[in-house]
Amino acid sequence: MDQIPPEQLAILRAEDMGPTCKAIVFAFTIIAFISVFLRFYTRALLMKTVGIEDYFILASMCCSVVMAACQIMQVKWGSGKHAIFVDLKEASTILKYLYFAILAYCSSITFTKISILLQYRKIFSTRQMRWPIYIVLGICTAFGLACVISGIFTCIPVDAAWDLTKQPTAKCVKVNALYWVNASLNIFTDWLVAILPVKAVLGLQLPKRQKIVLIAILTLGWFVCIVSILRLNALIVLARHPEDSTWYSSSAAYWSSIEVNLAIVCASVPALKALVVKVIPRFASQFKSSVTGQKSKDWTVKDTRNSRITKEFIELKGQNSRLSADVDLERKGDTVTALPALEPAPGCITYQVDIEQYSERTGRTSESDSQKDLVSPYSESYVHSDRK
Repeated sequence: MDQIPPEQLAILRAEDMGPTCKAIVFAFTIIAFISVFLRFYTRALLMKTVGIEDYFILASMCCSVVMAACQIMQVKWGSGKHAIFVDLKEASTILKYLYFAILAYCSSITFTKISILLQYRKIFSTRQMRWPIYIVLGICTAFGLACVISGIFTCIPVDAAWDLTKQPTAKCVKVNALYWVNASLNIFTDWLVAILPVKAVLGLQLPKRQKIVLIAILTLGWFVCIVSILRLNALIVLARHPEDSTWYSSSAAYWSSIEVNLAIVCASVPALKALVVKVIPRFASQFKSSVTGQKSKDWTVKDTRNSRITKEFIELKGQNSRLSADVDLERKGDTVTALPALEPAPGCITYQVDIEQYSERTGRTSESDSQKDLVSPYSESYVHSDRK
């Protein structure tokens, strides 16, 4: 420290990654918390159902909060500053909070993956998808347990992980190697979770546009994969500078926070569909089409779930057409007659619509709540009719 020129020493003292790290950790934790709050609002109040996958994401959020608290305390004790300005007691305290932050990180990322996979299990109930989901679930659970256990027993005795005075006589694993292995396996499981639903979604009987949207929602985990790679790079850079670990550890800390909280957000987005539909309803739901001079055109009707014809809004894909609850529906066998309740205006043509319904079901006979949440409730059966 005496060999460093005073000017350079002043520059190093002014450099502090702590505030940046604290701001990033705080911001992403708040964003994740909001997404979980909205998820439970949607599930509990709008859909009236809360599943086990929701409780796993809640557990993940709790671990994320613990990790954020530990990271903020690390900054308080000198993390983000250059090591030459951090004394032995401060370094030991930083390592102690790091120890618990790592355990919270491993737990949070594991709970999130379990939550996503349990959601997959509800959405894709076919036997072809069930076993891959269970296999990936087993891999992620095993990795999570291994990550937590290896984090707990980094050193024997355990407190040698943060008590620098005990480390010379303690038995400790090579920390950098452990971090790299855990980060690499984490990226691998991220990839498995992200790619798992693609084939199944492509096989669904849905319009192409809806398939693309559904794949995009379910594979948001690719963003987490990218962040995981950036986190691994930060760990590699940290390992190359052991003499200034308090400075270089900041980037690894905030990338860890971004990864954990972004994973929570990505896992919660699919569950918010009902809330989005409530806040941003479909435009022009009223049936106000002019039939004068229109050509006959096939319409596609999306029936309500379980093939029940109700007076709820039913979307018609026709030229300038909208069908609302004002339309009376009459079922006779497999034929449904739709009679507009509007009185005909002078010079207009009065017509009725005969709807013939065909339903095709595979697997279980009822949809899960999660599938109804992800896919429009009007996408179960497709009905074709001709104007008469």
